[in-house]
Amino acid sequence: MSKEKKHNEYKETEPQPVEQTQTELEKALTEENEKLIAETETLKAENEKLHKTVKRLQSSADKSDIYLNQLVAMKNDFESYKRRMKFNNEQAKAEGIAAVVTKLIAVCDNFDLAKQHLDGDNLKAFEMVYVQFAQILHEFGVEELEVIGKPFDPLKMNALSKVDRGEDNKDIVVEVYKKGYVLGDKVLRYAEVIVGA
Repeated sequence: MSKEKKHNEYKETEPQPVEQTQTELEKALTEENEKLIAETETLKAENEKLHKTVKRLQSSADKSDIYLNQLVAMKNDFESYKRRMKFNNEQAKAEGIAAVVTKLIAVCDNFDLAKQHLDGDNLKAFEMVYVQFAQILHEFGVEELEVIGKPFDPLKMNALSKVDRGEDNKDIVVEVYKKGYVLGDKVLRYAEVIVGA
């Protein structure tokens, strides 16, 4: 091998000057740093977009919750309204029946008075009509109060007077002057009675 060739080989492998290597390294680092800064800016922009999207979604979710709560409240109000209407309708129906039946009770009193003055075939025909009339009242839920021989109850009876009928009949209903009637738990007419003293 010639000296010159050895020298060229030596030159090729000979280290680069330190200054040139540092400049290339700084240049590479600067480029890398600029790339990182650009990526950081891009990520910041995307992050801001995501924050705005999250805020919009949160706002929409909050509105949805408000609308859902309003819908639930409206549903509950409507259910309450339906219950009130059903109750009011039932109450109005019961009051209507009570008003009509109360007037019909006076007819029952007249039947009782008329029965006392009839006999024979007239009485049988009359009793058939009376039984039919009483059956109609019963279908509406009207019941006659059974009070004879029972203790006086001021919630269902009016005492017209007290008479002495012995110790066994003290505070017991001994006579009925006017029959009492109830419709379910409601007293349509109080029984007018005479109570033992």
